[in-house]
Amino acid sequence: MDLKKIKEDILHDPILAKFSDLAKESNVPLFLVGGYIRDILLGRNRKDSQLARKDYDFTLPREASPFISEMEEAFHFHFFKVGKNEKDTLTYRVTKKDLSIDLTFLQGKNIEEDLQRRDFTINAIALSLRDDTFHWAERAWEDIEEKAIRTVSGHSIDQDPLRMLRAIRYQCTLDDFFIDPQLVKEIFAKKDLLGILPGERIRMELDQIFLSPRPSIGMKSLYETHLLFTLFPELKGLENLGQNEHHHLHVLNHTLLMIEKISWASHWIHRQGWEIPLGQDDLLPLYYASLFHDIGKQDTFSKDEKERIHFFRHESFSCKAAEKIMQRFRFSNDIKNRILHIIENHMRILNLSHETKDTALKRLVNQIGDEIPLLVLHTLADKEASRGILSVQVDEVVETHCLRILQLFQQKDIVHPPPLINGYDVMALNVLSGPKVGEILKFIRQKQVEGEIKTRMEALNTLKERFGS
Repeated sequence: MDLKKIKEDILHDPILAKFSDLAKESNVPLFLVGGYIRDILLGRNRKDSQLARKDYDFTLPREASPFISEMEEAFHFHFFKVGKNEKDTLTYRVTKKDLSIDLTFLQGKNIEEDLQRRDFTINAIALSLRDDTFHWAERAWEDIEEKAIRTVSGHSIDQDPLRMLRAIRYQCTLDDFFIDPQLVKEIFAKKDLLGILPGERIRMELDQIFLSPRPSIGMKSLYETHLLFTLFPELKGLENLGQNEHHHLHVLNHTLLMIEKISWASHWIHRQGWEIPLGQDDLLPLYYASLFHDIGKQDTFSKDEKERIHFFRHESFSCKAAEKIMQRFRFSNDIKNRILHIIENHMRILNLSHETKDTALKRLVNQIGDEIPLLVLHTLADKEASRGILSVQVDEVVETHCLRILQLFQQKDIVHPPPLINGYDVMALNVLSGPKVGEILKFIRQKQVEGEIKTRMEALNTLKERFGS
């Protein structure tokens, strides 16, 4: 291991070079730790270095805390505090568009003790920016080279059970890394420790798994370690739940495959000449809706007289179960409502026939609104993960409708039609204020979406003919 070359690569970063100069001038033992050094060794920091967000983790002795003000003055930023000082979880943080800095105090008497309390060996390397010396935990360099995710000590998981999820997250974000078999066993044995963690901490780690380049690997690892059922016991009833002839997998395997097929759906749309840009705010509701969309099937399983399996109204039951889960993990109201909207409507496109008229598609686009692109991707992934004996016919119908729905979605008069009349126009017909007014306005808007009404005059005439006394 060429430590001199590694140090040169690190200090080639102008921000780190300035931090190093400042630490030397003030004679403060400031340490760069963790992921930045790991990524330098993996060559990740060199990729798109002009565009990538820079994440730095620093630590220093608590008695050197006055140095924090020097850093703020030198770099013209202000740290905000996260965590609690009395619990040794205090972090000084700076977050900007292309920059993230976390600064903590040493856990232990010195950097060696601090590294022993870190999560994984691949993150247990530090560079003193004052002395230009490296410090590391046992096997740190070897595990980076071998691409092994291994805890620093036997107490690591006990110190913070969230590290079980973090190990899986690293498996999804670091190319070709694997979780050490001994750690897999430990995760399985200690999975119930997740129950002591706040729901929002767990959700934030799950978010990162879904936003990673390989979320399906994360879901597979969650399942194999039984963390999936620990976090979502509601999924357990899907594990051996059989389905009808339109599916080749039991419900849970179908769900896990569907998560993998979301990227396929996005690429398929691209090959058809369409583009659905997906930011983090879109990916999360899409993936969570995929995970929860069929939970209600265990509550609606039935067979008819010909032994055919049905799950009537399972969407409604899935929404109820998903809502409870999201309350448990403290989802924001915005993402929760988006997820429920997709789940509630996830069968709409799948249930359309080849005889469905354009007017029905327009109504669907209007009713779903801005979530149409996500519903289309959800539908295509759901369809692809089913692949039952009638898949060829179903594929053609579903794909045709998906493309037509995307075309209609481009017509803003369908998604958000401008109002041609208002409540006063309705009440002028002696309709009392109340729900009836809303129902009439909805009827007129539906006719407008379908193209039967185009002007205010046509809307007023329809209003008088249909609802006038």
